[in-house]
Amino acid sequence: MCGIFAYIWDKNATNFLVNWLRNLEYRGYDSAWLCIINNTWDYYLEKSIWKVSNLASKIDKIQRDIEWYNTWIAHTRWATHGWVNEENCHPHYSENKRFFIVHNWIIENYIELKIKLESNWVKFYWDTDSEVIAKLIENEFDTDLETTIKKITKKITWAYALAVIDKNNPELLVWAKIGSPLVLWFWQKEFFLSSDPNALKESCDNFIPLEDWEIVVIKNKTFNIFNLDNKILEKNKVELEKSDEDNWLWDFKHYMLKEIYEIPEVLKRSLAWRIDFDKKEITNKTLEELNSKKINKIEIVASGTSYNAGLTAASWFEELADIETQVYVSTEFKYKKHFINKKTLYVFISQSWETADSLECLKIVKNKWWNTFWIVNSVGSSIARLTDMWLYTHSWVEIGVASTKAFIGQLWVLLLMALSLWNARNLDYFKFKLIIENLESLDSKLKTILDNSDSIKFLSEKYSVFKNMFFLGRNLLFPIALEWSLKLKEITYHHSEAYSAWELKHWPLSLIDENFPTILINPISKLQEKNISTLKEIQAREGKVIWVLTENDKHKQEFDDSIEIPKTIEELNPFLVATALDLFAYYMALYLWKEIDKPRNLAKSVTVE
Repeated sequence: MCGIFAYIWDKNATNFLVNWLRNLEYRGYDSAWLCIINNTWDYYLEKSIWKVSNLASKIDKIQRDIEWYNTWIAHTRWATHGWVNEENCHPHYSENKRFFIVHNWIIENYIELKIKLESNWVKFYWDTDSEVIAKLIENEFDTDLETTIKKITKKITWAYALAVIDKNNPELLVWAKIGSPLVLWFWQKEFFLSSDPNALKESCDNFIPLEDWEIVVIKNKTFNIFNLDNKILEKNKVELEKSDEDNWLWDFKHYMLKEIYEIPEVLKRSLAWRIDFDKKEITNKTLEELNSKKINKIEIVASGTSYNAGLTAASWFEELADIETQVYVSTEFKYKKHFINKKTLYVFISQSWETADSLECLKIVKNKWWNTFWIVNSVGSSIARLTDMWLYTHSWVEIGVASTKAFIGQLWVLLLMALSLWNARNLDYFKFKLIIENLESLDSKLKTILDNSDSIKFLSEKYSVFKNMFFLGRNLLFPIALEWSLKLKEITYHHSEAYSAWELKHWPLSLIDENFPTILINPISKLQEKNISTLKEIQAREGKVIWVLTENDKHKQEFDDSIEIPKTIEELNPFLVATALDLFAYYMALYLWKEIDKPRNLAKSVTVE
């Protein structure tokens, strides 16, 4: 959720610290702040609610006053506990104002800890779980800050990334983590710590990812990484994957639109070195290892958009690879009964490396020594290192909260897995070759949709007046209906529902009238004719229908409006439909004057259950 950052050196870091916070803002934009100290024990603290730009305006006025402060901690907040106001904004500090802390994720037993501290006459002033940590450090202080942090981490339940500075020791900075991601980068005597490698990409090319129960101590221009047994650890650096264009909008109005237009390039990147299009072969060592496992069942665990990607993939795994597949929401999988089967593959899908609920599920499976596979976008992810096998989507950083290119990247990797398993089982090689051939030309068809977006833009404006909308699809395209119902809710705040097209008559049909339009996803497929009857049922009740159809479809005159996609084989329709409906949701939000990249109440990463 939140983005946290720390920096220690002798130079004034104000300007680039604010830029780093902007790089983290997509993780939370309820408030932002920074706290800095200098060698004479002075401290400066500034807070602002909402965007980082509000904080930047305040800092600009006092630049000269903080020129010689050398230890910095900063934070962008997505509120989990307490109102969005300056009082609940980090940093939190001890009563004696000696210790200042930043914190990401959540403390589940904070009420219990708070009650015990209050019994010792400790006073609390705010509503957050994070304040408990600051007061706990002061109450439990033992010899030095490093020893105290190791002591209190044993008392905190669940996950956190925690940074602490001591006003009386301005050359000291201590970080600890469990569950929540944390990375370190250093250059000579200059040190950076962040909850997200994305914040570092303007300054470095690599980083050190930290594991659970590890503590970083930066002291007197040197650093060490310890475990809880006080053993010094040697850690390897990981290359930071980045695109020079990640943080530039160029001529685009929003990151979401820019990221939609990056989808064709993400396709090329995701499939590069994984498919030999000349030989019609998949060439990937990870997938070769997967094929050696003799898998007879797949269980997919994911949340939100990644869950919808998993639902789409389930059809591919069953129809193409002939493998039974089930899909679970992460938080439900965690508490269900698990049946041991060493031939089951557990596939976890995440845009980031820190989806809390999925990470907890992974730990359950790993404890039983079952086969695990992770699909993730973040190179160097600690989640990937915990699994037996993984593939990166290589979608670059996605800043818009509503996922577009990252979702498509997940679909491509999942399809690649299904094709590889299919080919290894010697199932219908001619169909396998046909899909590979059509994948090769898919990027040009995606560009056709993007180059002809004006018609979608027109429809978005026309239908932006409606407060309710249905998304309907069947088979492979039902999860796409779910995903773009979600998208519309995320960025327009309008109500939408998604159903299998045939389910409409079971009860949702009662909602249909002239004010409740439907997007019926129905390009050429084996179920297209069956969906015609759903169209007729809606029209008989004066409902308006936008049909997502294949170009030159013979049924084009039977509905109110249409979104056309280029012709491809049925298995690849999800990619084209998803891209077209990305544009539809974006332009509708644009006409409604919504905050598209940072929709209210949402953040890019979900780090609490």
